[in-house]
Amino acid sequence: MTGDQLRQSLQRLGAAQPDPQASEALRAAFRDIRSTGRVLVTLDGPCASGKTTLAGQMAEALGAAVVHTDDFVVPHAQKTVERLAIPGGNCDAERLLREVVLPWKEGRPVRYSRYDCGADCLLPQETLPPCDVLILEGSYSNLPDLRARADVRIFVDAPWSVREARLRQRETAESLRRFYDRWIPLEDAYFRAYGLPDNACIVLRGA
Repeated sequence: MTGDQLRQSLQRLGAAQPDPQASEALRAAFRDIRSTGRVLVTLDGPCASGKTTLAGQMAEALGAAVVHTDDFVVPHAQKTVERLAIPGGNCDAERLLREVVLPWKEGRPVRYSRYDCGADCLLPQETLPPCDVLILEGSYSNLPDLRARADVRIFVDAPWSVREARLRQRETAESLRRFYDRWIPLEDAYFRAYGLPDNACIVLRGA
């Protein structure tokens, strides 16, 4: 299987016009990878580019589990000036690695807690269902310690006009301002710092 074949199958899956053969094409593209064991997928890209939608489509086609990096934001007490000065420092990659990635890679049960940003607390632990494919969806899923363990790395992008329209549709005026002032600059700094997307990423550009 080549990167081009996998890219084509992903493009078919995420196409605006449904392709009834897209799921089977994706399963076929993953067969060679899965023959070597479990497959960790990182699904990165800027906000409102279509990552969550594609993750859901992939999960349905592959029987995969999805863990969102939005559930691993660092708590307020850890958001020091020094921490946020590190590109991607607002993501608690250490906890994501410790609670999810390492035990899953080792075949152990995975129990993890989602972070509730509004309440600034960790929610009760939940158990990841058994799966041979795990998708880490969200910005910061290609931080060094995470991407070093990934088998497939996907980067989803879309024109700013499309992304902004999506943000305006789904966000309140207050939360949209936070995206402009805080989240988008942090994402952009992370992409620049780590040279993303790099040559190892399968890049999907939406319309």
